[in-house]
Amino acid sequence: MTIEDLEELRYLDSEIRAVQQEIEGMYNTYRSPAFEKIGQSPLSPGDPTFEAVHKVMQLQRKYNAMLTEMADRRDRVNAWLVELDDPEIRSIIRWHYLNGKSWKQTSRLVYGANSYYNARKTLMRFFGREK
Repeated sequence: MTIEDLEELRYLDSEIRAVQQEIEGMYNTYRSPAFEKIGQSPLSPGDPTFEAVHKVMQLQRKYNAMLTEMADRRDRVNAWLVELDDPEIRSIIRWHYLNGKSWKQTSRLVYGANSYYNARKTLMRFFGREK
């Protein structure tokens, strides 16, 4: 497992939340996007309900595929963490990468109050990125 693998987990989580918001936005008729193609008249015949449902279904398929990929990645990280001997590193990775806490929040949870970026420094040292 590398730091890049862990970072990709956070990026995928962020992308999943964005797609989820996009799907939820489709149900809000005041904010939903127009379905006409550029240059197409809104008065032309068509079925806007079908287009909206089709768009939501496409987004839902993408969302479900991303959730499956996220579950697979989380399983790999958890399997790697079980083999890891250092409980400090396991705790940092769980809080920051699996639970989505910021570095500041992770440091507070692992080390207590007033420890701003200690968790990040510890993890980077573990991966050989800092001295």
